[in-house]
Amino acid sequence: MNAQNFAKVYILDAPYGADRAYDYFVPVELLSAVKVGGFVVVPFGGGNRKRIGIVTEMSGESECEERLVKPVSSGCSPDLCLSAELLRLALYVKEHCLCTLGDVVHAMIPAAAFASLEEQYRAADDAKLSSRASKQTAEFFSFICDQGFVSETRLKSVFGAGYRAELEKLLKGKKIVREMRLRDSSKQLFDKRYSLSEENFDEGKIRSVSQRAVIEFLKLSPDADATQIKAETGASSAILKTLEEKGIICCSKVERYRNPYETDKAGKRSENKLSDEQRTAADTLIKMSEEGRPCAALLHGVTGSGKTVVMTTLMDRVLDSGKSVILLLPEISLTPQTIGIFCGRYGNTVAVVHSGLSAGERLDAYTRISKGDARVIIGTRSAVFSPAQDLGLIIMDEEQETTYKSDQNPKYHARDVARFRCAAENAMLLLASATPSLESYHKAASGAYTLIKLKNRFSGAELPCVKVCDMRSEPQSGNLSPIGDQLCAELNRVQSEGNQSVLFLNRRGYNKFVSCRSCGNAIRCTSCSVSMTYHTSDNTYRSGYLMCHICGRKISLPQNCPDCASDKLVRMGYGTQRVEQELSEIVPGAKVLRMDTDTTTSKFSYDKILGDFRARRADILLGTQMVTKGHDFPGVKLVGVLLADSSLYLDDYRAGERTFSMLTQVIGRAGRSGGGGLAVIQTCNPDSDIIKLACAQDYETFYQREIKLRQQLKFPPFCDIALITVSSTDEREMMSAAAAVRTEYLKLTKKGGKFEQVPTVVFGPFEAPIYRAEGRCRMRFVIKCKLNTDTRALFDALLKKFSMDRQTGAKTQISLDFNPTNL
Repeated sequence: MNAQNFAKVYILDAPYGADRAYDYFVPVELLSAVKVGGFVVVPFGGGNRKRIGIVTEMSGESECEERLVKPVSSGCSPDLCLSAELLRLALYVKEHCLCTLGDVVHAMIPAAAFASLEEQYRAADDAKLSSRASKQTAEFFSFICDQGFVSETRLKSVFGAGYRAELEKLLKGKKIVREMRLRDSSKQLFDKRYSLSEENFDEGKIRSVSQRAVIEFLKLSPDADATQIKAETGASSAILKTLEEKGIICCSKVERYRNPYETDKAGKRSENKLSDEQRTAADTLIKMSEEGRPCAALLHGVTGSGKTVVMTTLMDRVLDSGKSVILLLPEISLTPQTIGIFCGRYGNTVAVVHSGLSAGERLDAYTRISKGDARVIIGTRSAVFSPAQDLGLIIMDEEQETTYKSDQNPKYHARDVARFRCAAENAMLLLASATPSLESYHKAASGAYTLIKLKNRFSGAELPCVKVCDMRSEPQSGNLSPIGDQLCAELNRVQSEGNQSVLFLNRRGYNKFVSCRSCGNAIRCTSCSVSMTYHTSDNTYRSGYLMCHICGRKISLPQNCPDCASDKLVRMGYGTQRVEQELSEIVPGAKVLRMDTDTTTSKFSYDKILGDFRARRADILLGTQMVTKGHDFPGVKLVGVLLADSSLYLDDYRAGERTFSMLTQVIGRAGRSGGGGLAVIQTCNPDSDIIKLACAQDYETFYQREIKLRQQLKFPPFCDIALITVSSTDEREMMSAAAAVRTEYLKLTKKGGKFEQVPTVVFGPFEAPIYRAEGRCRMRFVIKCKLNTDTRALFDALLKKFSMDRQTGAKTQISLDFNPTNL
């Protein structure tokens, strides 16, 4: 028996309670197709249904009785395989986040790769038919040999209903092998390229003018694509086909990647002009990267200090050493500007990865990265899993952003994944922000990260002046507009001077809710326990609808109250749509661009809006948090913030940190090109210390205050938080399940219990802040703990108990999230 005849396989779609390695026997004819990190098709369960699994280990023996071990049915395409580094990373995320390995694999590999897998057949190595084989069998086998790989659908179309008997006969005789392969479909695009045949031919016999034109063109431009030949010679596809059939020209298929960011220009690296402060920072980072061991640094610089220039200087050095770089961005809205910078610098060695791409584009980006054609990977959090070749550096820009944390399985934080990956691959991790997360800054302050500071704006630009406007006095002076008198005056001043403004309001829609004057109730979503937001349907603002921002449900604005039937309905509050209308009235002639979820639904809407504003085709950019960070608009001299204190009162220990970060970032958009800038902060709480510190851009003082409070109250980074959520469409079933979870948890942790030595503090169950969401009622447990092997074993036992035990009810789901960004 071969030394590697057994494989340990994880089934990709197995539930959490059944997610473990299963032993499978590898037939001799499949040994070359089955390898660690590769995918296989195996029989699973009592019905032996075919499932796709991933091989995590090969060995010469099985822990089970050999007679009980099932054989692997087939291997998958070698193009679809995790490297040893990525497989190790996948197993780490599985253990770290307590999810299934299948969840991690699906996060790593584009969905289109699995969608294009199909069962295909090929001739076995050195297989030959007996001379006694029937003519039909010989033709069937010869066809498979000629095709290389062929699907069952293709065999049926060619040989009709009798194909099945021939197929089974050859499989049983081990003359052919079944494999799962990537389907040659529309998901893979190819360009046809033509060149002259090496065989001699008599040009005198070529009488067609078009054919001669093609031949003359290929003499000057060998290996030309069909589109170029047709454009230059006027030849048709039929002409090319005729020349190919005559053997005069040769045709080859070259895979064409769908890259919406492809550029015709080669990357041009101009030498960065660095200030003394930037040069010191860059030299320190370069020295760290060249030590050849894992390391991490935090680049903390004020807004406009030129962190991007320092990052590109470091990237240049890492790329010159032959290594790859991953640059992570918190959201898609930052990619147009960043891609413009980096594609201009590195050309088509850049690959972009984010959810706004089509399935085919994401698959092609993955393929380019895995082949080493792209060594600069730019993307949102999932890009941290990219199969970068010889990884040297991972950069997380605006590292404090909550979008780096996934709220779906696997519930990973990109920072944790990046840290593990850099440690495993001897790479460098660089975190960058003007307002780092308290967790990262605490690590830097304690020496776990190297702290590098940029205290001054680039080119001598000054931080903007800040005016805090107390909105409590506005109604008394007769102003009921969302835009205060002072902000209105500044908007008109900046407009008259030919400069630009940015307005931030973290609330979309026209009115926040619709209320009844008779009973006082707001119109609520029937599937979610939140009020519905009023949106206008067009630019006239005359018609509209109600929309739930949780489930997306839309209804027409009712004439009467659903609760008391009164017709006294009134729209209350305001959002970006109403402010957009107000701006057209108070700043006459100003061109306003609105950037929120409603205006960025199309594929390149971010690029269009930001590109127009950067090109000064608009005077005012109004938006939600998409406009607050990372953007560099030279023409912006004014930033206005509406409802600056709205996030201060959220029921979350991070509320102060988020408010400080948001205000600091948006204030920093003004005056970046010099010449002075102004920020106007509208608030009903002008005495808030957090608002004052943000206006002063004083991160150090904010950090010292906040970290002491966290330490006293035992919140991260001085503990970890586990959030258990029990949800169901049946409220009674959900209540019963929540009680069962608490009973089991107390049983496991009580004195004499299996995990009595694991120190935890449990709160709950209690209702989630939004009790009903998308028709599901939700109860939560918040558990303070210190995450380690024993703590994870406790939560693993709890999850396995309820994932396999049906006492919680078929409609009930139980999920676990470590250190969630939103409580």
